[in-house]
Formats: sequence, structure tokens, C-alpha cells
Amino acid sequence: MKKGIFFRLLIAALSIITMLAAYGLTGCAQAESVISEAVEQAEEAVEEAVSTEAATEETEAAKDYSGTVLSLLHDKGGNPNYQPYFEAMGDKTEELFGISIEPVPYPTTDVFIATVNAALSTKDAPDMFTWWSTWRMKDLIDQGLLAPTTALWDNHKDEYSEGLRNAFTFDGEAYGYSYTQEYWPVWYNKDVFAQYNLEEPTTWAEFEAVCDTLLENGITPMAQTVQARWPTFIMFEQFVIGEDPQLYVDLCEGKVKYSDPKIKAAFEVWKGLIDKGYFTDPGIDYFVDAPAMFNSGEVGMILAGTWYYESVLIAAGVTEEQIGAFILPSQKESAGKNIVLEMSPICVSSNSQNLEATMVAVDYFMGAEGNEIFAKLNKAYPSNMNSNTDFLPEIKVKIADTVKNENYNILNRYWEATPTPICEEAVDKFAEFITNPEKLDQILADLDVIADKFWSENK
Repeated sequence: MKKGIFFRLLIAALSIITMLAAYGLTGCAQAESVISEAVEQAEEAVEEAVSTEAATEETEAAKDYSGTVLSLLHDKGGNPNYQPYFEAMGDKTEELFGISIEPVPYPTTDVFIATVNAALSTKDAPDMFTWWSTWRMKDLIDQGLLAPTTALWDNHKDEYSEGLRNAFTFDGEAYGYSYTQEYWPVWYNKDVFAQYNLEEPTTWAEFEAVCDTLLENGITPMAQTVQARWPTFIMFEQFVIGEDPQLYVDLCEGKVKYSDPKIKAAFEVWKGLIDKGYFTDPGIDYFVDAPAMFNSGEVGMILAGTWYYESVLIAAGVTEEQIGAFILPSQKESAGKNIVLEMSPICVSSNSQNLEATMVAVDYFMGAEGNEIFAKLNKAYPSNMNSNTDFLPEIKVKIADTVKNENYNILNRYWEATPTPICEEAVDKFAEFITNPEKLDQILADLDVIADKFWSENK
């Protein structure tokens, strides 16, 4: 018998004895009435105790997650390979809560997106999956495929910036959480720069001079690719924010056309660099060929997220001593200092078969300790402001300090900042431009058609 029930029965028995003692000198009828009332009270007490004990046992059982296995789908199963990092996250939740995590990797972004979209509305929906913020989340939210995590954001409201939370919030509800955040600087080969007495450029003219020197010495200044489709927006967004950061925001929000003269001017800067031979053959792989060419000194610079440092360059055998970084100056001085920020969400499926356990794990990963696990392994910036960052390499500390101390304007990455239906078609147009820059006017007209169609149907 449970202790709670035992003590309630004991109290009831004592109550009967006390009442009998109190009425011991009265008539039998009155004593029987008192006993009957006391017994009835005792029975009610026992029923209440049994009910309470059962509810407590049920609650305790619900909190026992031992043996629970959560699925985590991600598209970083190739290069970069995040599989060991996600496995480490699962090792920790299993240690703390009995909840293990089974990461399911996909080698390419396109296959991953198709798989997730097909699974989310079914009983086989993953418990969690990596995704992208802002517009990339909106379509899934509109379909009711994501479980809100608003309560968890509230639990950690003093640990995240308001701007970061806003990127995960739609109509007052927050979704998913940010396991890291990444800036997009230029990585350069310090040995190559030293060989030709080159310094990190702080103006556009200095950047062009660096490129010219490299080209004169048989080194391709920068890597660029059309492989995997999505990397084609890298240079596009960079040259638009270098023209005018507000222009970039307005373009992403449908307030400016792609054929706008300022947008065309940004493309013309890009075209000029292509025509000069500043870029690699666009058929290279950004995650295999580019780091190998960087390592051998065949290419001098690569514009990529700060995740590229550890999971691509270092993983490819490039030494820390070879790697430098700077933020690309704007081609127009009036544009000021700008840098792109990429947020890295993990989302929770509304059709998860383990929703309660998933929220327990996510709550932990949003905390300072949990948010640090992936970041420490990948030498990334944790999103939780209270997480430890002493594991960050000096080069990443320098980038973050530069952004903060020099008041850089931080802009959301194009992949997330503009509606997904536009982006998915635009990246193919950017690829067409990279391989056929002389078709600029036609490509801008095509981009207008793509954007106009979406905004006419969604305004």
C-alpha cells in the first residue's frame, strides 16, 4: 500500500475512535450515526487518496523517457559532415533524460528538402529536423506542420536577442530554435597573401588590387560555383548589399524589382569580376574542390559562412595557420559596412510521435549548456547569449568583434530573407548569369516575372 493511502486510512481510523470516545456516554443510536458518518468520511478519504496516487503515478510515468529515441533529419551528411555533432547532442540527452537521438543524414540539400516535405504530414514525420529561418519556415507553419516552441522561448527569454527570436516568430508564435548562428566573411590563404605581400582589404579598391595581384601570379582570386544550385546566391546577395543594404531588404520583400537600375548595377559589378577572370570555373564543388584548391594555393579566397572554417577547410586538411578572414568591403562606400548572418534552426514536427520528449530535449538545447554542445564541436557561435564561447578560435572571435565594434549592418541571408518560391527559381537564374553573364538583361526580366507572379498572388 502507498504511504499516502496508509496515512489517510490511519487518520480516518483515529477519527472514528475519537468520535466514539466523545460520544461514549450517549445512546447507541447517536453513536451509530456518528460511526456511520465517520466511516463515510474515511471511505471518501481513501477514494481521494487512491485517485491522487494514481494521478501522481501517471505523471511520474509520463516523465520517464527512458528508451525514447528521437529522429533528427539533417542535410549535413556529406561535406560538411555534422553527423558526429548531432550524435553528441543525443548522447547528452540520453545521459540526462533517457532520451536518445538518432540523426538521419542526407548528402544533398535538394534530396533532404524533398524527403522532409514528403514526410511531415504523415505518421512517419521526423521528431526534429534542421531547416532554415524566416521565409523558409513560413510555408511549413502555414500548413500546420511545425509544433510551436513559444513556451520554450519564453523559458529562455533573457538568453536570446529579440532580433533572433523575431526570425523564428510568425503571428505571435515561435517555432523551432537556433542551434548556432554564422556570419559570412571571406576566407583567404595567409601563405598566398604573405608570398605576394598582400594585406586584408578594407576598401573595394584594395580588394580589386588584391584580386589583380593574385591573377597576375596565376592564382584564381575567388571560388564560385553553380553546383548544388543554392551557392549561386552567395555573390548575388553580397553585391546587392554592397550597392545598398536597404535596397537588398526591399528587393527581398517585393518592394523593388530585379530590373531596378541599382540591382542591375550590382549585377554589373559581378559581371565585371567574371569577365576579368576573378572566379574559378563554376563547375567546381564548393565543399570538395574549393578547399582543395585553397589548400594548394590555386585559389586565394572563398566567401562562405563561418561554419566553413571548421567543417570544410580544417576538415579538408587546411591548417589553422593558413586561414585568414576579412569582411568583404562594399563596392559603394555609401553602402557602409555590411555582413550577412545565417541562423541555423532545428524545427519540431507537429506530427511527431514523441512530441513531449522532443520538447524536453529542445528545452535543454535552448539553455546555455545545451546550446553550447554543437557550437563547441563545430567551433561555431552559440545562439544563447549565456553560453560559453572560450572554445572559439581566435579568427572567429576577431570576426565577431569586428562586427560588434565597427557597427556592421547585419542582414538576413537571401536563402531565408526572400520567399522560398522566388528563391528556388532565382538560384537557377543566378546560375544562368554566372555561366552566361552577357544575358544579364534577359535574366533580370526573367527574375521580375518570377517575383511579380509570387507577390501578385500573396499581397
